Amino acid sequence: MDKYDFEPSGRTLRWYEWLAFLLLFFLAAGVRAESVYKCIDAQGGVAYQTQTCTSVQHEAVVEIAPAPAYAASPTYAVHDDVEEHAARRGRGKAASTSRGGGASPQSYECRTADGQVFYRHTACPHSIAAQAGSASGRGHAHAQSVSVSGHRVAREEACTQMRRAGAAGRGGHEHDEDVSTYDKNLGRDPCR
Repeated sequence: MDKYDFEPSGRTLRWYEWLAFLLLFFLAAGVRAESVYKCIDAQGGVAYQTQTCTSVQHEAVVEIAPAPAYAASPTYAVHDDVEEHAARRGRGKAASTSRGGGASPQSYECRTADGQVFYRHTACPHSIAAQAGSASGRGHAHAQSVSVSGHRVAREEACTQMRRAGAAGRGGHEHDEDVSTYDKNLGRDPCR
């Protein structure tokens, strides 16, 4: 039998294999709880050490737990929902452009009787609360609301008007359809 012939039965471990086995065993045995001594002297100074404290020091044993076992990071369902929603939204856009001959999604420009202008992705309301200093509110003490009329505009136009720098100065901007941060993070912003 050649010395490099390996037979599965009857073979003994060589010295370096035993050494590797023992090294791995001691490394694995080293992963356990350790004891540390907390020594407090007469002046109140605290020292932590692996040896026992001297007789003039007060001693307390502190057990240190071993490090927790490795655990993989959890997967969150929200991530999958965002990808699925984006995929559905992408299919919906492709389907609407193929069916409608390239028609873009529609939004609404809403105008009130007192001159306010705001933009919505859904239909305009029939009426909104009147502004405090509006002409219709001053003339009639009973006028609590103002009628709203609307017409369709391209979604890109509505999004541009809602997000432009001067939108805060436009009368009625507070009635713009605003998407919450939560919905934006989930990919549900119609202006994207």
